[in-house]
Amino acid sequence: MKLNRFQFSSAFWVCFFILLLTAGCSSLRSENEKLKEEITDINAENEKLRRELNTLKTENSKMHVRVAQLHLEIAALHNEIQNMQKDLELFKIQLKEGDKKNRKT
Repeated sequence: MKLNRFQFSSAFWVCFFILLLTAGCSSLRSENEKLKEEITDINAENEKLRRELNTLKTENSKMHVRVAQLHLEIAALHNEIQNMQKDLELFKIQLKEGDKKNRKT
């Protein structure tokens, strides 16, 4: 049985394409595995970052509460200072009146 040139050429190309597909598929599989590992690593990093973000959100909420408390304390101290300034002014007036009475007598 003689193979003509066309049959030999066709058989050669079929074998060549089969070899290319086999080699290509194995490299695709290894690339696919690498990508799966990268996705797994990225997902783990995302989870870690989500936990950190939630922790920061909780701390931020606590800080807002603390800032509000400090603001109230500052307002109370400001009121106290104003009251003390009024008392001081009254005391100064009383001292001046007392000095005037002492000078007259």
